[in-house]
Amino acid sequence: MFGKIHEIYSSISGEGISQGIPTVFIRFAGCSLRCGKTESRSLWCDTAYALGPNQGEEKSLESIWSELENLDPHHGYQVLLSGGEPLEGKNRDLSISIANKIYKHRTEAGLPYPAARVETNGSERITEDVFFIFTMDYKLPGSGMEDRMDLENFRILEKRHNSLDEIKFVVRDRIDFDRSIEVILEQKIQTNILYSPVHGEVDAKELVEWIKVDNPPKCRLSLQIHKVLWGNQKGV
Repeated sequence: MFGKIHEIYSSISGEGISQGIPTVFIRFAGCSLRCGKTESRSLWCDTAYALGPNQGEEKSLESIWSELENLDPHHGYQVLLSGGEPLEGKNRDLSISIANKIYKHRTEAGLPYPAARVETNGSERITEDVFFIFTMDYKLPGSGMEDRMDLENFRILEKRHNSLDEIKFVVRDRIDFDRSIEVILEQKIQTNILYSPVHGEVDAKELVEWIKVDNPPKCRLSLQIHKVLWGNQKGV
């Protein structure tokens, strides 16, 4: 079994409720979404270097496992599958295999972080599998990708009832924030909610004021701490 991998490296988790946890990142290559790109506005994806499937190297489950063991020989780090999009195309099968192998190994050995966290873009169907934890984007109007969202994912998150799952709203402007409130009410969301500002387009302090007024349930501001520490670099 093979998938397209752009990079594998160790760092700390940069955002969300797992922020600051030592983490091995497995970044898949290939994503069919192009968030923020319009005639007058720019693509905002901060991993544009991994959007194309040819921007990765084909790797097997065995070779990825070997790299994981080299980076984290004691299997004590969180493992995070990101992209690109780890659930798109043949990357999906490899993601399932990786996560399943990690889960079996760590549960049998009593090791921490048995379930791999998956950062997914909201257009691919998530699963009820216990070996996954999801950080799922919902693309708002400013992304130009809202019509690609799979609304069945909200029902699956509800069934999973996993206290570590997250829904992430990346906010470009006030229209985006207001739409997020509509989505929360329409979908009766009870999962953890993250709000992140589009860098350079909305001030995080302004987003905080909007959050304070509406105060959606289980919500928090999520800034990318890795950019604070190292700037907008790859592999950190």
